[in-house]
Amino acid sequence: MFDNFNYPSDSKKNHTHLELECDCLDKIQEEILDWVDNNTNFLTELQDNQFWKKIEYKDLGRRCPTLINYMKSIKIPIREIVIGLLTESMKDSGLFLHIDVPPLNYKINFPILNTENIYTEWYEIPKEDLESLGTVMNAHTNTLQYNLEPLHYIVKEKYKLITSYNMHEKPIIFNSWIPHRVMPGPSAKFPRIIVAAMPIKDPVDLMIK
Repeated sequence: MFDNFNYPSDSKKNHTHLELECDCLDKIQEEILDWVDNNTNFLTELQDNQFWKKIEYKDLGRRCPTLINYMKSIKIPIREIVIGLLTESMKDSGLFLHIDVPPLNYKINFPILNTENIYTEWYEIPKEDLESLGTVMNAHTNTLQYNLEPLHYIVKEKYKLITSYNMHEKPIIFNSWIPHRVMPGPSAKFPRIIVAAMPIKDPVDLMIK
């Protein structure tokens, strides 16, 4: 169905994620939260169940120079910044199982608020099973992607869990080409906010095992 020879990622050859050292994370969080508080309703939103939020990312970049300077320091230029929002209304469902599509592969994700006790889970699902699920249109990219939602509540019983990771202390390079979902634990707090910085060029070499 998809003819990109690297898609989806082979979890035996590619990391699900890679932690990055960041001694300025506190400052990044402070600047992001100040921008969010002054430009959105994300801190008080309870019912929204659309996870990815398109924002005025150039304005955020101007108001959050520590994030931009950090990306320069690790030599990964970015083309866009988006915000991921998990609200109270998603405390039971989490973010549904999905896999992104080319050319989106790796993101640099930063924990911003209430990221403790919320886990990203990556699963090993054979390509033939992905193909059998058909496709749906991604509203953000207007491209087709595998329709993994029917597996969301049963994936743990049917397929191998590769990684379960609680991103709350460090930013990570995030592999979007392996099926994944985000699931709150029993003590999770909301809203959970992350920032995703989209690289101009994927840091492929860093993600090879």
